[in-house]
Amino acid sequence: MDTPIPLVRSSLLAQFPNVRMAQSTRQGETPDAPIAFNLGYGLGDEDIRVTTNIARFAGLLDLGPEDMAFMKQVHGDAIREITQAGIYEDTDALITRQPGVGLTVRTADCVPVMLYAPAENLIAAVHAGWRGTAEHITAKTAARLVEEYDVDPEALFAFVGASAGSCCYEVGDDVAALFPEGWVLRREGGNPHLDLKGLNAHQLETAGIPAGNIEICDLCSMHDENLLHSWRRDAERSGRMLSTIVLQEEV
Repeated sequence: MDTPIPLVRSSLLAQFPNVRMAQSTRQGETPDAPIAFNLGYGLGDEDIRVTTNIARFAGLLDLGPEDMAFMKQVHGDAIREITQAGIYEDTDALITRQPGVGLTVRTADCVPVMLYAPAENLIAAVHAGWRGTAEHITAKTAARLVEEYDVDPEALFAFVGASAGSCCYEVGDDVAALFPEGWVLRREGGNPHLDLKGLNAHQLETAGIPAGNIEICDLCSMHDENLLHSWRRDAERSGRMLSTIVLQEEV
């Protein structure tokens, strides 16, 4: 019997029947697996094991691996509209109207942001590390939906997924200087901490999305060590998680 695969879900997006979304965790394999439930290649895991894990995760969204759209993430601000699954070079945000294509973000501390416009049946997926956040990748993606696809920002919904929280996300002064002080937590005698999830939610609000349309996952990838992968915590022993959003196939 397969080991159960716990998932992070969005209660906000779950209210919509035309969209499915889930984020994997580090749970889903037997304890002897080399890197827990790892969905990233090139990390010391066997490729066949990673491929099998991706297929198991995809199946929970009624997808196959061939239905997923992956990004070769570069911590930039490149946004692509796509119509089919595949691997997209030098990209950190994807947009589609195509049902059955799973827009996928791969993370191990960075922030996955999932967007859904019900009226337009349009979705987007964003990878936002501190570099991408400094480039306003989330704000730019939301603005593109509003400006180029005529999405009403008050009818746009977002999930900010499990990622490094302000409790643990320590940065240097040079990185902290890139962000508004309201999102930098300074503690006497220690390095500043960055509220990356809160800042990405704020970028969505600046694009006109009401705060009530934004759900922020309270799980911290660095703190919740039994549930989530974290590169900052585990370095080369860290796996990767996937966050996928997909429109339902039209009937």
